[in-house]
Amino acid sequence: MANLTKQDVKEAVVEALAPLAKAIQDDFKKVDERFDKVDDNLKLIRERIDAIEMELIDIRKKLENIVYRHELEAVKDRITAIEGKVGIKK
Repeated sequence: MANLTKQDVKEAVVEALAPLAKAIQDDFKKVDERFDKVDDNLKLIRERIDAIEMELIDIRKKLENIVYRHELEAVKDRITAIEGKVGIKK
């Protein structure tokens, strides 16, 4: 029987585990690729949310202007009514 050295055992173990190590490495690559796809999708979602937020800001400004105009018209109507009661004509 041949004497096995520590190096021989190490080489045999490395050789026996090589396919498993390769399979694990391949699985990690697949997981990494999936994470990259998820990151890309999250970036797209964030961009869309940012666009929606900008639209909401614009809508809010327009609504504030509408409310302001409505309040301004109401004030003008009240002034006109007061002027009518006081007898001021324009």
